[in-house]
Amino acid sequence: MRRFLAALTVLLISTLACLTGAEAASCPAESFVRNAGQAYDRAAAAGSPSAFASAAARYSDLRALSLFALGKYRNDLPKSREAEYLSLTRRFIGETLKEYGQGLSGGIADILDCDSAGGVLTVTARSASGKKIVFRLAKAGGGYTVKDVNMQGIWLAQQMRSKFTATISRKGIDGLFAYLGS
Repeated sequence: MRRFLAALTVLLISTLACLTGAEAASCPAESFVRNAGQAYDRAAAAGSPSAFASAAARYSDLRALSLFALGKYRNDLPKSREAEYLSLTRRFIGETLKEYGQGLSGGIADILDCDSAGGVLTVTARSASGKKIVFRLAKAGGGYTVKDVNMQGIWLAQQMRSKFTATISRKGIDGLFAYLGS
């Protein structure tokens, strides 16, 4: 009887430890990611760059993302043209997300991984249609903001920075405006 009670106690403690570990493994940004996923899902259903840009604007700081994309050329952006630049990058973001977000449907089905390192929370999710989406999040107020998103293996912020800085290095800041305006 003592052995039975001891075994039962060990089993109970092991079960509680597993449950506590499962709770610790839950993602603190799960609700935010599911909501963002639904917004991108609706944008994919609409099929328009402006729908994707609106979804991105709701869950990201587009100004910060756009300024990040300038990299070492950030100081080359004239203050008088900042609003124009932000409008053009919003359109670029919408077009890029539309291109790589095609086929999203059904919202976020599963959170596959949730990893926090260096103040950034990286959440890997799978849409109901099987597409993998990775969100890099940062704390913002009482919630989160998307710092970058990866669809079909392409990181939005890195894609922007690569294209924008390459264009500026070849054609200057006016060349970037021409590229974004085309």
